[in-house]
Amino acid sequence: MKKWVLILISLVLLILDNSLIPFLAIKGAYPSLLFVFAIAYSIINGRSEAVVIGVISGLMQDIFFYNGFGINALINMLICLIAAIIGENIYREKKLIPVISVILLYLLKILAVFTIFKLMGRSINIQVGMFTALYSSVVMFLGYDFVLRIYNIEYKKRSWRFK
Repeated sequence: MKKWVLILISLVLLILDNSLIPFLAIKGAYPSLLFVFAIAYSIINGRSEAVVIGVISGLMQDIFFYNGFGINALINMLICLIAAIIGENIYREKKLIPVISVILLYLLKILAVFTIFKLMGRSINIQVGMFTALYSSVVMFLGYDFVLRIYNIEYKKRSWRFK
């Protein structure tokens, strides 16, 4: 996928994350569409694309993460890299592993942010993070096919080029 399209999709998801999605909160928890998209994209597209989407999504989230700029960029890059490794070993058309992966990877992100914040002398609510991980799995279940279709359209364009 072209980088500008990826950035545009990420920007739209970031705007939705910070404007509309908080109104859908349950017990203070709401999913990050951008992070779920980044994980789905990483599972489908592999390691090199995972690093790109991880850094892009992390930097965009860091704009609104005033307590520690750069934390999301680093953590998202590493989480997306793990998602790409998971994606290399699964049948991508099945949703079960991506849905379970988003729960575990979101919990890993919350744990990493919690650890970094603890070292900085700050705190976060882990219980909200756990609800967010479950909520994100629902978003992954509903949105994974969309990301897979985007990839398949792009793959079909590439596979018909003659050399």
